[in-house]
Formats: sequence, structure tokens, C-alpha cells
Amino acid sequence: MKLLYILLFVLFAGLIIKSFYTHYISKTKRYFAFDDSRYREEDDFLKIHALNIGNLERIFLYLMLVTYLAALAVFIFTDHPAAIWILATVLAWQFVLSLFIDLKLYSAFHDKGHLFMVFIWLILIVVLYFGLSRFDIYA
Repeated sequence: MKLLYILLFVLFAGLIIKSFYTHYISKTKRYFAFDDSRYREEDDFLKIHALNIGNLERIFLYLMLVTYLAALAVFIFTDHPAAIWILATVLAWQFVLSLFIDLKLYSAFHDKGHLFMVFIWLILIVVLYFGLSRFDIYA
């Protein structure tokens, strides 16, 4: 079972590394939280830029990193099942970020698809923690 938990930590580290790469290094993609290639018009680019999504991503990126490091510390030093709950919060932060971004994009473009996604993100957050509560987590 420990091997599965270690694999989870490796996968989440990959998620965080990919997000850092996209946010700070990538020349082709500006945002890691949504697909910006959908918006090609210069007017769309200006609207997205005005939403300050980059700053919001940066805040959540560091929240994800700190939460991940806290989960890793709990897992290594205490071997407590709470580490998995804390690790799940990294994914929850990603969902919350996506929720906020879809709200911002809806306010700028009035695309009901973004509003629909807000409800999907809320459902996924509930399912994440409800699903996790259904499993027995052993140290």
C-alpha cells in the first residue's frame, strides 16, 4: 500500500512541475489552468489579460506547492493517513482555481459553457473528498 502512496506523491509532483513549467517557462502556452489556444482574436487576448488570471494562477500554484510539501512532510515524518487527505487538497486547489477561472472567463465572454464548468468543478470537489472518505487509508 505504501508503494501506491509513493506513486501518488510522484504523480502530484509531476502535476506541480508541469504547472510551474507552463506558468514560468513555456513559450507556447501562457496558462496552465485553462486552454488559452481557444482564444485567438486580439480582443479575446486583451480581455483575458485584463482578468489577471496569471496572478491568480501564481497564488494557487504556490498554495498547491505548500500543500504538497506539507503532505509530503506528514507522510515522511509521521506516516499518518492524514497525508493522503492533505495531498488530495492539492487536487482540490486545482479544481478551485479552475472554478475561479471559469467564473472570470464567463464574466468576460458570457459563454455558458464556463458557467456549466463552475458546477462541474464544485461537483468534482465534493466527489473528491466524499470518494476519499469511502476508502480506508492505512499508514
